[in-house]
Amino acid sequence: MDAVEAVAVIILIIAIVVLVYYYLLNSPKTMEKIKSYVPTSADAHMGEVLNNNAEYADLKKEKESNSMTDRIKIKLSDIDTGISTDAFSNKLDAFLDEKSDQLIKDWALATTDDLEDLEAKFKETASSVDALDKDYHEFKKSSQEFQQATEEKLNDIDKRIEALEK
Repeated sequence: MDAVEAVAVIILIIAIVVLVYYYLLNSPKTMEKIKSYVPTSADAHMGEVLNNNAEYADLKKEKESNSMTDRIKIKLSDIDTGISTDAFSNKLDAFLDEKSDQLIKDWALATTDDLEDLEAKFKETASSVDALDKDYHEFKKSSQEFQQATEEKLNDIDKRIEALEK
């Protein structure tokens, strides 16, 4: 696998990750489930520190740590409700259709229109080459005829000069 193929694979993986991210953002059921499992603050015990509840800190930490481990144990089957491959494929197709012009421009890809233009230019060039070849053969033929006519005239002049010399 060369560098271009590796870059293409990485770009495709990034595109799939972006599509999954947008899918998760646009499906409220899945987002609600994820939000219920993920804590809303960076530190689960920040409330205890701010409230200075030193007496009950150990009990609350133990209780919250148990509930936090339960929250972190997310099963893929819980999140996967309602996701069908057809819907995902349709969203992927819609995304690619929407962004296809930009991808073609950014990656300098050839489209069928570009190929049709190239085919038309090739046909035009091929017909021009054929016309040039035909013109060359006609010129060559006329050039040979001109050479023969010139040689005949020169031979005739040589004969006349020889006749005058005798």
